[in-house]
Amino acid sequence: MKKILAVLLALSMLLAFAACGGSKEQTTTEDTSAEEISEEVSEEVSEEVSEDASAADASETDASAADATEASAADASETDASAADASESETETTEAAKIPQTTEEIVAYYNAARKATKPAPKGNQTMALKGEITGDGAIGTFSGILTKAANSALSKNSKETDWIPAADHADIKVSDVKSATAKDDGKGNVVITIYFKDQVDGSDGDSNNGGPVARGVGTLGSIDSALNEMGATMTEGRETVTLTYTDAYVKNVKINQKTGKIVGGEWHYLVKIHVGDARAKLGITAHLENINAAVDYKVVI
Repeated sequence: MKKILAVLLALSMLLAFAACGGSKEQTTTEDTSAEEISEEVSEEVSEEVSEDASAADASETDASAADATEASAADASETDASAADASESETETTEAAKIPQTTEEIVAYYNAARKATKPAPKGNQTMALKGEITGDGAIGTFSGILTKAANSALSKNSKETDWIPAADHADIKVSDVKSATAKDDGKGNVVITIYFKDQVDGSDGDSNNGGPVARGVGTLGSIDSALNEMGATMTEGRETVTLTYTDAYVKNVKINQKTGKIVGGEWHYLVKIHVGDARAKLGITAHLENINAAVDYKVVI
């Protein structure tokens, strides 16, 4: 500001000298003084311009430095944000990795869970005839009576449970499975559903390791066990008996992700019993010809 005032004062003096009259000598002296003042003013102006330019350059330099600092800070912020995003993504991937995806992973996850669940939450087992008992000869005539007697016998096996079906059987194999799914229910559980391939047994089935249903849900085992469920005893013709297990599954089985234990679900199979030509006692000794019955088995926890 002082330099600007000095410049203005010098210009005022110059104008004042230029406006004064006098002799030639005085004019020359005055002209010379005016030239000197003009030079001084020019120097002052040059210095002022130079200093202003330097100040401007310095200001621009400072601004550039500030911009560079801000840019670096922004880049650092973006880097931190990227790192955070990567971390979140990694966490999400880790969480997602806890849910089994392939059939092999689902089967392994379920096998481990049912072994770990002892005792299981309380549930209910039910067994009941699916439809009526049918057959040829005298048995066909009394099918209604037989159906009622069989249902009464099966009702005794409808009871409370505190175990997971087939938990102590051989592990389920991937080859036992028709289909398998797993999902996160959003409440800390993995929900698994597995459908098993059908299984056909003769009169001496192995309920523990005899096939996909035996390993997945369990079976009646031998024909003696199957007929005992209906209150009958086989005396002849065991070789003509077949037990066909179908619609076998474990459905909506909830496995807690923290404990690895089963907290709920449904287990089921339907066994179709066929007797070609045999003799059995069901109150009285009877000749069984082409006898057909079906038993529905279910456990719900």
